Amino acid sequence: MKIRYITALATLAVLALAACHDSDNTPTVQYPENAAIWTALGGDAGAPVGVKTIIGDAVTGLVSDPVTAPYFAAVTSNTSNSSMAHDTVARLEACLNLQFDALLGGPYTYPGPVTVSSDVDSQPEMCQDMTEAHNDVGVPGCVFDEFMVDLVATLQKDLPAADFAALTSTTNGTYELTAPNAAGIPVGTKFQYSTVPILFNLRGTITSATPSGPVYLPPTVAASCAS
Repeated sequence: MKIRYITALATLAVLALAACHDSDNTPTVQYPENAAIWTALGGDAGAPVGVKTIIGDAVTGLVSDPVTAPYFAAVTSNTSNSSMAHDTVARLEACLNLQFDALLGGPYTYPGPVTVSSDVDSQPEMCQDMTEAHNDVGVPGCVFDEFMVDLVATLQKDLPAADFAALTSTTNGTYELTAPNAAGIPVGTKFQYSTVPILFNLRGTITSATPSGPVYLPPTVAASCAS
């Protein structure tokens, strides 16, 4: 009887360990093809700091550029510290940080949960995918293009020259740019890493998102920039 009891305890212990292993929240690298970029940026210890600087500068540009800023009026005017109706600036930055941590080859997956310490909403908060995040904004193509031009300039400013060159390298390119753009990059160009084409190829996803609720801006504002 005692042997059976000990055996049963051992079995339960093994099952418990297996359950813990199955529920392990080990981060997943969503874009392993960009792992070399992540390593060059400092890896898990240093890269998130660099990404945070990039996103801080990018969001500052996004909400101050006269072409893109109106599309974030609901965000910048949200002083409620709650993202129930519209994003707060803090939540926008947190989600963009997660997205770029993933895109640059880190052990992250987007969309996913983020913690926004300044928000009063329950934490963590779940970021939206790009279609869901823009389905009530009605972004014209030229506004997306303006953001990408600003973003590339931010990356060039904030990244070490060698890292920016690697990120935009087309040597032995594999990852294809399929969307038209205002940066003058020919459609069909293949990049060594997938980050740049993934970002530029979001154009169709973001600009074709169908408004499904209150649009942030009156149609006349959207019409002021031809797509």
